[in-house]
Amino acid sequence: MTTMQWSEAQRRPKEVAAAVEEAGEVWLERRGESPLLLVSKARVEQTRDGLDALARLLSAIGGDAGAEVLRRAVAIAMPWSNFLPEKDQVEFARELTWTVRACSDLGVWAPLGRMLHEWKQTAAIHADPGLAKELSRALDADLGPVLMPTRGDDGGAEEG
Repeated sequence: MTTMQWSEAQRRPKEVAAAVEEAGEVWLERRGESPLLLVSKARVEQTRDGLDALARLLSAIGGDAGAEVLRRAVAIAMPWSNFLPEKDQVEFARELTWTVRACSDLGVWAPLGRMLHEWKQTAAIHADPGLAKELSRALDADLGPVLMPTRGDDGGAEEG
């Protein structure tokens, strides 16, 4: 991985471009900001092709006949998923397969990251029996009105 300063990209763009061509990617560090990543188009296309092939493979394995094979493979690849109840492990494997395929079709991978994060948080709850019991108990009282989100920029909510 090659790292350069943002100011170098502004002063010597040809050197930065050459570094991208040589290394395939360059991280541009920015003072007080998140770094930027410069990647060659060829590398992006290769990555997309690879992810598409993996999405198709996962989809083929996850058909009805392969659901149990897929569930076991997911448990090996993502050991945290073993904390999920068995029915949720199956649902997670199916959702993972569908989401990977949909993200591949769109070329947008953020939904996969969100989906994995949500399932991981669910597994963390099940990993703590006390927390799982507390969060799954029936509520015996009205908790009051639900606040409707507002469309304003103030981040507040209004009662609805």
